[in-house]
Amino acid sequence: MATRVETAAVPGTGPDADAADAMALLERHKPLLRYDRQYDYRLTSVLGVVENPGNLLRSADGELIARVGGDPALTLELLTAYPDGRETRPDDCLCQAPDALGDARRMERDPRYPGRLYGRLVRDGDGRDWLQYWFWLYYNPKNLFGFGKHEGDWEMIQIGLEADGRPGILAYAQHDSGEARRADEAEWVERDGGRHPVVYVSPLSHASYFQAGTHPYPIGIDHPYGDGPEGWLAVERFGDWVHWPGRWGNAERVIAGRIGNGPPSPSRQGSKWADPAAWQRKLGRRKLRAIVGRLLHRLGEPFYPRPPELRVRLEGGRRCTVDYRLHNTTWRRSRHLYLTAHDGELVIASRTVRAAGDSGTEILRLSHEPASLAVVGSTFNRVRQRSDLAEAVPS
Repeated sequence: MATRVETAAVPGTGPDADAADAMALLERHKPLLRYDRQYDYRLTSVLGVVENPGNLLRSADGELIARVGGDPALTLELLTAYPDGRETRPDDCLCQAPDALGDARRMERDPRYPGRLYGRLVRDGDGRDWLQYWFWLYYNPKNLFGFGKHEGDWEMIQIGLEADGRPGILAYAQHDSGEARRADEAEWVERDGGRHPVVYVSPLSHASYFQAGTHPYPIGIDHPYGDGPEGWLAVERFGDWVHWPGRWGNAERVIAGRIGNGPPSPSRQGSKWADPAAWQRKLGRRKLRAIVGRLLHRLGEPFYPRPPELRVRLEGGRRCTVDYRLHNTTWRRSRHLYLTAHDGELVIASRTVRAAGDSGTEILRLSHEPASLAVVGSTFNRVRQRSDLAEAVPS
C-alpha cells in the first residue's frame, strides 16, 4: 500500500501550524526508554558523529571526502551536498575515531549532544497516522563470535493511531527484525499529559523490547532488564541529512557481506521508512518467534549462571581495583565476567573478562573521578545466558 509522509513532519514544508501540531502529537506519545543497569551506549544526538575529533567521511575506495575540523569540514549540511559537485554514493561511509566507547562516554556528559528521539508523522493510503521514533546510538558492540560489531546504530519504534487518535498498534524494531503488538498488549505510562509506550533497550544490540528480561532469538540472546536509567527525551524533526545514501558507521567484521555493516540512513531502510503499514504486517507475522523465545527463556532458567561476588577499592581517585569470585555449580556455570563502574547513573568504565577464572582481580581506569562509585558485575555462560547483577561499593 502506498504511503505518504505528512508535510508537517518534513522540515521546510507545510504550514508552521501543521508542523507544530505534528510535533505536539509526537511529543504526546513519545516512548519512555528503560536502559539496562550495565548499558553501554545511550541515545544521543547525530551531531556527535560529525563533530567528534578524528571522525571522517570517506568513499568505499578509502578516499577522504571530509573530516571533522578539516577542509572541507564534516557537517550534517555537507551530507546533503558534497563539495566540488561530487555525487553521493550508497557505499560512502562515516568513520569514527578509534576510541568509540571513550568518545561516546565523553559526549554523554556534554550538553551539546543530548539524547534525542528523531520523529516523523506518516499517513498511509487508508488514512491511518503513524508516529515513528528513530534512535541514534554511537556504536553497536553486539557480535556473534566477533562478527557483527559496527560503528553507529539506528533503531526505531512506531505507533499506529486509530481514527479517534488513540494508539492502536505498535512495532518495535530489533535491527532487521522486531515484534508487533496491539496497544492493549504493551506497557504504557501517563506523563506530561500524554500516554507513552515503555521501551526496554537491550544493551549491546540496542534492540527495542516490550518486556524486560531475557529474549532469545535465532542466533543469540538479548538481556534488556530495564533496571538502569530511563530516557525521557525531546523529539526532534529530521533534517535533510536523513536522505543521505551512505552508511552511518564503518563495519569491523561482517557475516555474509550483509550482517554487521554500518547502518544506512533511516530513509534508506526499506519498508520501515517507506511503508510503515507493511512493516507492521511483516512483524506481526513473527509473533510465533517471540512466543518461542519466551518459552526457551523459561526452559533455560535452571541453567543460568550465578552472579559474582565483588569487593571494590578506589585508589587515587581514578584507579578502581575489583576482586571477584564466581560461584559455579554443576548446572550453573559462569564462563565470562562483565564489570561496569558507575558514577551515579553514568557508566564510566567497563571490562569484559573472557574465560574468567574462579577468582581474580581486575583494575579499571575510570574516565573521571566519581562523586559516587559503584561497580556492577554479571556473568555469562557458554550459550550467553546472563546472571542476575551483583553490586559493590568501595570498602
